[in-house]
Amino acid sequence: MTGSDGAVVVSVTGGVTGVSATYERLLALAVTLEAAAERMRAWAADGARVLVDGDLLASGLLAPLSLAEAEVAVVTATTGPDGVLTESAGWWLDAEALRLAVRLLQEADELAGHSLAAIDHALGRALGQTLAAGAPLWVPALAGGLTTAALLWPQVPGPGRDHLLERLDGEGDDLQEWVTEHPRLVERLAAGGGGLVDGLRGAGLPLGPAAPLPPLGLLGLLGPLPPTRDTAAAARLLARAYAPGRPRTRALPGVTVPASAQRPGSVEDLVEHLAQLSELSAPGRPDMNGTIEVQSFTGDDGVARHVVYLPGTDDMTTWPWTQDDDVRDMGANLALVGDQPTAYGAGVLEAMQAAGIGPDEPVLLAGHSQGGLQAAQLLDEQHGYRVTHVVTAGAPVAHLGPFPDGSHVLSLEQRGDVVPLLDGAPNPDSPEQVTLTFEAGPLAGRDVAGHHGFAAYAAGAAAADTSTHPGVQEQVRSLHESGFLGAQPPDGVRHGVYRITREP
Repeated sequence: MTGSDGAVVVSVTGGVTGVSATYERLLALAVTLEAAAERMRAWAADGARVLVDGDLLASGLLAPLSLAEAEVAVVTATTGPDGVLTESAGWWLDAEALRLAVRLLQEADELAGHSLAAIDHALGRALGQTLAAGAPLWVPALAGGLTTAALLWPQVPGPGRDHLLERLDGEGDDLQEWVTEHPRLVERLAAGGGGLVDGLRGAGLPLGPAAPLPPLGLLGLLGPLPPTRDTAAAARLLARAYAPGRPRTRALPGVTVPASAQRPGSVEDLVEHLAQLSELSAPGRPDMNGTIEVQSFTGDDGVARHVVYLPGTDDMTTWPWTQDDDVRDMGANLALVGDQPTAYGAGVLEAMQAAGIGPDEPVLLAGHSQGGLQAAQLLDEQHGYRVTHVVTAGAPVAHLGPFPDGSHVLSLEQRGDVVPLLDGAPNPDSPEQVTLTFEAGPLAGRDVAGHHGFAAYAAGAAAADTSTHPGVQEQVRSLHESGFLGAQPPDGVRHGVYRITREP
């Protein structure tokens, strides 16, 4: 399948046609078969009562042959080879066979998952121990090399520096191209994150804030802690080094983007609106970091609906000792991958309250990268708002959920984008969530940023809008039928931009 902008759909998992939905339908069929068997047994009991009915037996004195024929017919219909009692046993056995088949398939999936997780953890731990064993050599050498480079760099003639920068830039491009061409290897490396942290922590390295390299200092802040089973546990562990803080949310009157006053008509419109909003906090505009937007409009049924747009990370280079008031930083990424609360999420709820969203009014959360993580986490929280739909673009949400029954999560993932793979696991197959993986081709470029960028994800969203896959169609149709996507409402669109910052 190809979207209107050339994106090719690679795979679709989950949703109403996913494996889990099929399992649920099989189990529902087993319940139906069992209920039918119960009814057949009841009919057989009725037949037994007929055989000993006093009036029927009394009539046998007048017509013994007719009584015998009637009793034979009742016995045949109830307990005979094709009788309802015999058939009920077959229907009951079919129900049990269906349950057994589903259980065996689920257990096989779980066993495969546990086995792969154990391998990932072991490989990650081995890598961590290997790095730790060589630390006495590579840590001082790297630290010394960085120090020497810093001292000698000003002495290098201008043309020499330019040539060296070109060489480094070219090697960086080659590395990025290799990473985007081997995304599943990145996922496997991320899946071993828990073992890697265990291997490094158990090595007796010189850790702490004064360690020669920042990552080692980060590990030193964690202290003696239990082993980390998986990537989510490792993320929770690392997130403990960051101060969560409290949100400060304030409206920015007069701040808008071109799509602010327009109701989204498609999934592509949602992604393009996110792109416009993300430009508010583009590099070079740190004063606008943490901006989100809330749209509100009333449908033909008189019900108010709301769309909340959540951009992604503003600062990827934040260490625990360099935290500032940025609410969308590396600490928030780690907390969200570990399914921990964040100041970003608390600030989003404050903005929703300030926008006047009522507790029974439907809400769609749309987010890119960290914003998608935050959106998916808020769907599964008890916060007093009726979040029914989530659209994520390039977000590692595998460890979030399970999502509430009846909710809808549409996750867009560009093949070659490493960000949605950093949780180390594929999104689970569930009836509530559809994961659409696509290939944007030239729109994604050759580097990591291009594969994670909005041009690629707008193309993927367009592919979702035009998809013929029944699972994707159900998700998109639900967005339209729930009133989040459609034509411009008669009363227009109310909108507001809010900025969330962190306070100690």
